[in-house]
Amino acid sequence: MKTKSLLLFLFIIFNSTLFSKTIVDMSNTKVEVPDKIERIFGSAPPTTFLVALYNPELLVGLNFPANNENNLGSEEYLGKYFMSLPILGGWHGNQKGASIEKLLSVNAQVILAWQNEFLLEQVQNSLKKVEIPIVMLDADNLEKTPQTFRFLGELLNNQKRGEELAIYAEQTLSYIEKMTKKIPKDKEATFYYAQGNNGLQSDCQDSFHTTQFRFIKAKNIFECVQKDIVGMENLSFETILKANPEYIIVQSAQFYDKIFTDTNWQMLDAVKQKKVYLVPKIPFNWIDRPPSFMRLLGIHWLSSIMYKDLYAKDINKEIKTFYKLFFNVELTDEALKNISKNAL
Repeated sequence: MKTKSLLLFLFIIFNSTLFSKTIVDMSNTKVEVPDKIERIFGSAPPTTFLVALYNPELLVGLNFPANNENNLGSEEYLGKYFMSLPILGGWHGNQKGASIEKLLSVNAQVILAWQNEFLLEQVQNSLKKVEIPIVMLDADNLEKTPQTFRFLGELLNNQKRGEELAIYAEQTLSYIEKMTKKIPKDKEATFYYAQGNNGLQSDCQDSFHTTQFRFIKAKNIFECVQKDIVGMENLSFETILKANPEYIIVQSAQFYDKIFTDTNWQMLDAVKQKKVYLVPKIPFNWIDRPPSFMRLLGIHWLSSIMYKDLYAKDINKEIKTFYKLFFNVELTDEALKNISKNAL
């Protein structure tokens, strides 16, 4: 009997070792995960979107509908499987978390969590009784994008995909960084990031929602302190008028249509000079809502707008390159025109 018990014990140990591995996640925490990961839940859109770059069929659900006011997802760019995934919720924005019952019902093997200071405690408290490994990802740190791509490549046994994405990220960050070194301090572009249907909500100069603007050395006219994960602080038109930014970057298509006809906004130089640009959202937002890998294209786009004399690339060609690599879509000129409407 003792021999049989010992053999059974050794068999269990052997199999648990054979089919699992211990990794160090991006919060420098050791986590035991299945050796072959086939069912993943992203705790928030930034992590969910990242998985889709490797294999959308690994996902068990989404955090919100892929087609919404800030993201115009479709089968053309994301595939039928991604667009048909159930909505499980998540820990982001105003949401209080995914349904634990639903999460267990889809048999998620791993939860990829967004390493964000506003969310960390909430996610950990919600999931402490759930026996699903939680792997933390640095999903909104622009400078760490190459590491994030490689980390996911290793985790998902798809190192080739991780490497090609990481190389693009490195090349983009290097190109934009070299370009910004040529910008004199007194020539840094000033901008207002207009959100909401009235354009009177924005994000602070040091917010994670405005990372890409800081990376290209553009000056945010809205100086404030981010209060929570959502951001979108209210401000008065008088504040904007006094600052009179060179550029206005707009999230809401509804507000974009208003800004050129509203007598108040017409007083701003950016409106007079038509330096108002609508953020592209196909299939995901290029700037924010949520912050994602799309920011790599976002910094190309913003640089091409704000630093025309220094940004030497053909932005249309860059957009096509990005969509081919990230979504495996060859953009036609017509598709490109649709994606970048009111953005260029």
